[in-house]
Amino acid sequence: MTLGSNLSLRISAILLCGFVIFQALVWGLLSLPSRGDENRPYNLPLPAQARIMAETLEHEPAARRAMLLDTMNGSLYTLRLTRDPQMRPDSDDLADLRARYVAAMPGRTIGLSGRRPLLGRFVGARPWPGRFFAPITLTVSLADGSRLLIDSRPSSVVRTYLRQRAFLGATSGLLLLAILAFAVRQTTRPLVRLSRGVRSFATNLQTPDLPLRGSRELRDLSAAFNDMKARIGTLMAERTRMLAGIAHDMRTYLTRLRLRAEFIDDPDQRARATRDLDEMSALLDDTLLFASREAADPPKPALIDVAKALDAVAAIRAETGAAVALEPVPPGLRISAVPIAFRRIVDNLIDNGLRHGEHVRLAAEGGADGKSVVVRISDDGPGVPAAALARLGEPFGRVDPSRDRTTGGAGLGLAIVKALAERDGGKVQFANGAVSGFVVQVEYPAAAGHMEGRRPT
Repeated sequence: MTLGSNLSLRISAILLCGFVIFQALVWGLLSLPSRGDENRPYNLPLPAQARIMAETLEHEPAARRAMLLDTMNGSLYTLRLTRDPQMRPDSDDLADLRARYVAAMPGRTIGLSGRRPLLGRFVGARPWPGRFFAPITLTVSLADGSRLLIDSRPSSVVRTYLRQRAFLGATSGLLLLAILAFAVRQTTRPLVRLSRGVRSFATNLQTPDLPLRGSRELRDLSAAFNDMKARIGTLMAERTRMLAGIAHDMRTYLTRLRLRAEFIDDPDQRARATRDLDEMSALLDDTLLFASREAADPPKPALIDVAKALDAVAAIRAETGAAVALEPVPPGLRISAVPIAFRRIVDNLIDNGLRHGEHVRLAAEGGADGKSVVVRISDDGPGVPAAALARLGEPFGRVDPSRDRTTGGAGLGLAIVKALAERDGGKVQFANGAVSGFVVQVEYPAAAGHMEGRRPT
């Protein structure tokens, strides 16, 4: 499942991208240089303010200096005292700024060290949050030999406040995203149910009605789908009843014609008439079976041992003298299908093979994925033109003169095979043999816990 194929993921991704873009814009606006005092450089105090700080600390006893530093440390810069005699080397690109501090505090040793941030050349010396990552340190000597260090980064109080606000903003944003994702999921869940119902209805007319949940539009859509499903089901049932009635009446007339055919004096003509009536009866049976494949009460599937089922079919065919061979079937191959439908599928394919060839081979094996069972029926007939393979399985479809009514086909045999297999969850594939002949492969889902045979790889 990709991002573009799921509506919930797409909407969630749009919301997430919007949130990220919004946060980036907020950060960008906050990162713009301040339009405050242009003389305040790099978040540092003004030269006159730095002079007053130094003089105030010099006049205070050593015991009170720590308290005074705590009082001053509530702004956008950090102050601390040190007695380390070694000063950091001055930065050449800060020479002009250092000269301003020297002019404001004559007689004191002034040091200014640091580096410009990545965008420093565009921003200049104005205050902005980028100073957090490239702080400037102002060093001012005091009369008692100590040094006052003024760092352009905010004080610990301000940094703690900013961290708390950032954490609160991130947590609120993630919580909002989680709520929005949940709301999106709840909104799109009826659509998922609708798509599943439509997909299920394509193979089973008895699919339960969709629950009328969600927004008003989705409830209306679900109700419209339920109405459509009920109408289609009614039409299919009426079609089946109509065909069953027609078939019943036609059988009555066929019985009369069969009796009248017995009074035909010419044996050859009598045999031809009887054969035509038999084909008409078979055509009626096939048409009714094909039309009733989606009956209101379809037969219940059962667990089928594929090896035993194929062996039974091959044994019956052998009794009639048909050239049907069963290849060894791996044990443990089981599927869930309607037994009579599976038998009809195999019989139709055998009849189709014997009609156009002389020998038919039956085979079965486990799918390469271990989750399917493949039944294969092949013959040694002339095969099918490659261009016609895609049309096989269509009702009343006939391919070429070697597979038309003159050889007994009515165009429903393969259509019935495909319809019955798909009703039980199977898939049918038609192909020509490697050298000659025709091959039909029916793949069923394997019954859970009953898969042993594997297709050779």
